[in-house]
Amino acid sequence: MRKLLSLVVVAALGASLAACGSDKKDEFGAAGIKVTADFGQKPTITHRDGEPDKTLVTEVLKEGDGPEVKKGELLTANYIGQIWRDGKVFDNSYDRGAPSSFPIGVGGVITGWDEGLVGKKIGSRVLLSIPSDKGYKSQGNEQAGIKGDDTLIFVVDLVGAAANDTPLNADPVTPSASTKIKVSGALDAAPTVTVPAGTKPPAKPGKPVVFAQGKGKPIEKGDQLIGRFVIYDYAGKKQASTWDAQPATAQSPAQPAAPTDQLPTVGGAQAGPLDGFVGIPVGSRVLVELPASKDQAGKVVNAFAVIDVLNAFPAPKQTGQ
Repeated sequence: MRKLLSLVVVAALGASLAACGSDKKDEFGAAGIKVTADFGQKPTITHRDGEPDKTLVTEVLKEGDGPEVKKGELLTANYIGQIWRDGKVFDNSYDRGAPSSFPIGVGGVITGWDEGLVGKKIGSRVLLSIPSDKGYKSQGNEQAGIKGDDTLIFVVDLVGAAANDTPLNADPVTPSASTKIKVSGALDAAPTVTVPAGTKPPAKPGKPVVFAQGKGKPIEKGDQLIGRFVIYDYAGKKQASTWDAQPATAQSPAQPAAPTDQLPTVGGAQAGPLDGFVGIPVGSRVLVELPASKDQAGKVVNAFAVIDVLNAFPAPKQTGQ
């Protein structure tokens, strides 16, 4: 009996030791990486000794309860990027105090992001271990200190996503100010804009006109807007639209139609065309008159925009040069 008890004790101790060893091994997770801090907070990243995985590794550290990110959407996220080789953090949005936005799944970012983030739910924190062939490839990124064979570690907090068919959470309303321009159409598609013949541009831009009242939070001074838009001149000719595909440039490949976050900051240090958006709720469809500008031929162009405000976030902090 004593010998049997001894064997049981030894077996139990062995199991305990094995469990402790397993805990130590597993503390780095699937990619051999450990992340501290919660969603929305700047994380600290450490990894196991040795070489990284040679394939893309994706791990959901915290799953959100929002919709899944779809190919072609404009994804808004906070993130931190670190090099496996030396632990250098080469970029992070947390220190800037604002998330960044980019089209996902269409070649606008590195392949590891396109493959690793499409299908994840908004509100999730995702860990990515990205080998060089799905990162900056053999050319690396000298400015960021990334070599051609470097594996990159990212922690990404998925904050929001939107597309041209994202319905506005809004109710159509009587225009909030007098205007001859008519704006109609479904709130999940490009608006129909009618400019009566003989309409003259105003001497100076007036207040924004709300055609659909959103149900989101009021826009604040200093916000960066996520929005889609059409721009027309006062002859009724369309000048630009985020619903139209974008041709390839020297800096980026051709892009399908997508919403954009490249809107002027609301109430920034310099006066801007969207300053009057303060207090208008997110989700609204708004007409705003634009300051006169000149085209490439030097001709003065007077135009207005109809903007669907999809989301709003604090603008990035201004840093010294």
